[in-house]
Amino acid sequence: MNKLKELILFNSDHRSQLRFLFCIITAFYFYNFHVNDIWTPNESFYAESVREMFESGDFIDIQYNYRARYNKPPLTYWAIALSSSIFGLNEFGIRLPMILMALGSIWLTYLLGKKLYGPKAGLYAMCIMAVSVQLIAVKQYASPEVPLTFFFTLTMYWFLRAYTENKNKYYYLAYVALGLAVLTKGYPYIIVIGGIVGFYLLLDSQFNLKIWFKKLLQIKLHIGIPIVLVIGLSWVIYMYFTYGQDFWVIFQHETFERAFTRNEKSMRPFFYLEVISWSILPYSLAFFVALVYYIFNFKSIRKEIGFAFSWLIVMFIIFTAAKGKIPTYFIQAHPPMALILTAFLINKPQLKKPFNFIRLYSFLLPGLLVLGASFAIVYLFSLPILWYIVPLLFTIITFYLLRNSREDKRIGTQMIAIPFYAIIGVYILFGAYLKPIEAFRPYKKIGAIIKSSQSISKETPLQIDGTLIHNMPFYAERKVIRQDTLENIIDYAEPTLALIRKEHMNEFEEAEVLWEGYIYDFASESQFAKFIKASLKAEKGDYSDFAIFKLIYRE
Repeated sequence: MNKLKELILFNSDHRSQLRFLFCIITAFYFYNFHVNDIWTPNESFYAESVREMFESGDFIDIQYNYRARYNKPPLTYWAIALSSSIFGLNEFGIRLPMILMALGSIWLTYLLGKKLYGPKAGLYAMCIMAVSVQLIAVKQYASPEVPLTFFFTLTMYWFLRAYTENKNKYYYLAYVALGLAVLTKGYPYIIVIGGIVGFYLLLDSQFNLKIWFKKLLQIKLHIGIPIVLVIGLSWVIYMYFTYGQDFWVIFQHETFERAFTRNEKSMRPFFYLEVISWSILPYSLAFFVALVYYIFNFKSIRKEIGFAFSWLIVMFIIFTAAKGKIPTYFIQAHPPMALILTAFLINKPQLKKPFNFIRLYSFLLPGLLVLGASFAIVYLFSLPILWYIVPLLFTIITFYLLRNSREDKRIGTQMIAIPFYAIIGVYILFGAYLKPIEAFRPYKKIGAIIKSSQSISKETPLQIDGTLIHNMPFYAERKVIRQDTLENIIDYAEPTLALIRKEHMNEFEEAEVLWEGYIYDFASESQFAKFIKASLKAEKGDYSDFAIFKLIYRE
């Protein structure tokens, strides 16, 4: 019992504490990650493309809905395919690589914190990274964001080791990791990571260009650049020589022009400050306090947070200047934010009043608010009353931490631990609600009905009346004509398989109805809060955000 108390209070020996915390993190990352049907739209593209890879036996030429998909490099697809070949082409197998690479990113953040500031700092950085809202959200579906975060962070880890230990083998490993990052999301990340490394070397050279140039020579660019190009661009070169401009126009637009071409509407200088304000909750407020501190103590930046600051500021500048602004573009900045916040605690155990008070409550206040919110979640989501045990348990842990930290003056641990435990309670409750919302996502059921019918040929496409349901090609295992017009469906000459809105059924009175039910009447579930709100309304009988569809088949 005393051992458990020490672990909860972050007061055990380092090895035991690390095992305890990483086991907690691993458990809640795996918790209910596979219970939902494939999400729309983004995850649908990856799930269906991998299914078609297995169907065709071609793992190079990527297709979605039986049409070429040139949008992104293939490494995410290959990771999903490898997992699915072992665990099956299902939600578990498709999402497992995201979970493992998210945990890998968290572990690398621990290693970076440990390398820069010591073992305790590694634990702090790991906890901050692990519970950030945005990372928790993206690990729940298959997309390139988590694999990119892993290879991006791996590149930075190997570079830091090479630079601080002066070992060439780590530079080569960094270039391999960078090549894999490029194979995940595209060649613009050579610019992003190259900019970070270049600026860090300049900062560490105290802006002396002569010293900076010498440092550039030390990082083996003449060997590293070919490594990156061979790994990262091999697929691009193959696709270009195979499909020419048809491939290049789409790929160039998706990987470069979409993100890095500027226009007047793209100049929103505070967009990513807004993203930071929620994406690393419950530590966002504390991060801004740390940032203000270092701005007012500018001379401390190079000495204390030079590496993390270079990483963050280069990403902020590049993506702020870019045309495309999407919150997920900034997930790769989570490790440096965790490191900056960690340095703020480790290097500055005591600050002058009132700044010390502000820092303390920038951690504690969000933690306590999150704790209160966890009780509200049980009520709002209409979870069984036994789920109140979760917020009660974490309330007990919080007061235990407050009492003991006051006794032994371990303020840094208190500031990390209270938000960490509080937000885990919230994630557990959200995870509990993931399964009930499947009542409003009948996609797998519709697909099973189609596949079980012996009279419906696999060559018959599924036509969808006036909406986009991106995951239906995966579940129906056939071509889907999405957002089709009623006229096209009526005039379709061959056997008709279609999802028809109820108000249009008078045109198909002779057709066989295979299924009838509600479908969310919005093309994207990526606005998750909007979908949750619609589901909660539907539970109370308000289906205004849904439409009644009928699955019909006509010979």
